[in-house]
Amino acid sequence: MKKKIGLVSALSAVMLLSACGSHDNSSASKLEKKETSATNTEEKNKESQASFNTDKTDSSNSSTTSTDGVLNSYIKESTKGQTDVVYNNSEPNIDIDFDGFKFKVSQYQVVHVKNAEDEPYSFKGEKDGYVITLKASVDNQSGGKAYFNNPALQGKDEYDTVEPDVSLINEIDRVKPKKDGTASDPAYYEKGESKTGFIQYELSSEDYKAFVNEKAKLVVANAAKDSMLREHLGEKQIKDIPLSGKSANKQKADSKFYADQIGAKNIAEKTMIELKESINEKQTQNDIDLTLDGVQYTKLDPSDSFKNSFTGFGNEDIVAVTVKMNVKNGQSDALPLNQFSAFLDTDKMHYLNQGSLESDSGDIERGQSGTKYLIFLMKKSEFEDNKKFELRIRHIEGNSGDALKDHEVSFSMKR
Repeated sequence: MKKKIGLVSALSAVMLLSACGSHDNSSASKLEKKETSATNTEEKNKESQASFNTDKTDSSNSSTTSTDGVLNSYIKESTKGQTDVVYNNSEPNIDIDFDGFKFKVSQYQVVHVKNAEDEPYSFKGEKDGYVITLKASVDNQSGGKAYFNNPALQGKDEYDTVEPDVSLINEIDRVKPKKDGTASDPAYYEKGESKTGFIQYELSSEDYKAFVNEKAKLVVANAAKDSMLREHLGEKQIKDIPLSGKSANKQKADSKFYADQIGAKNIAEKTMIELKESINEKQTQNDIDLTLDGVQYTKLDPSDSFKNSFTGFGNEDIVAVTVKMNVKNGQSDALPLNQFSAFLDTDKMHYLNQGSLESDSGDIERGQSGTKYLIFLMKKSEFEDNKKFELRIRHIEGNSGDALKDHEVSFSMKR
């Protein structure tokens, strides 16, 4: 298992995610200038210093259990051991379209291997281990060549991952391009090329125990048009892939929460405090329709790897305010949803949206709609003291600058 625990960079925490800045990109300087005048007129108010920083140096369908029907018979042939299916999911609901490059998992299972022979195979020197097998397919309908790396398996959080292993897969059954590549000239899928086969992850018994009851995820990186992976086809997605019934129940229970990065990366456990749905309040600015759909107020219990990433809360509980915003693009250019600058205001405090915790449905073309989840963090006492918030969307960084053209959009949010 490849496990990395990163360290929090205090300097980056101040520069990137303090409450006086928003995004660590080219729009940050523009936004800082815009906020200067606003700050001068609102000196009586305080900005929340509570934030989340991820700058680390290293940084449903029910399933059934079976004891036969191993997808990949090559596991038994290679290990010479006993193979038993301990978990099987024939409806994993993983079907992704990366701008024409399609990736799908139609089934996966966990196989327990017992009494493997020392030669030719062992699990970290042990005779027992576990193999997670995905029956997957790729289909390159992007219109050109596509570079794609098979996904990683995530355990308790993003610093606890396993990369695919090919030791127990017959060469002809591997999900990979037809043409082989090299380090300097990586393999890619040709236009129209497709492949169905297996992707596998191998765990020792000890590693499996650490994974089995976690809310495991499949981290599917985007495809790309170039070998440097700069010209994206779609964006990375993280999908639930429970490895046991207990894990499946956990993930099913979590489905009531909005799909932000807190859940996708297992950053913290959520407990629902309040929920406001079907608000459907719409504001239009510069041919962009912004509709406030719902708000979730949740208490966060950070995982061990992320406890030090939450700062400024003292000994108080952390409350996350997650706003679901539906966006319709009436502009001629595609509208990215990943760069919003927003504030959640009370009479005394300004809360800046936490971009590293947010998620969205990606770029939206003219006439199309998408979803943006905005997140604000506050102390439990501050949440309890306020029954009304004002949401102010100050800036949306589009392909040609601020898509709102320096016009603010605001919503009144009453609890």
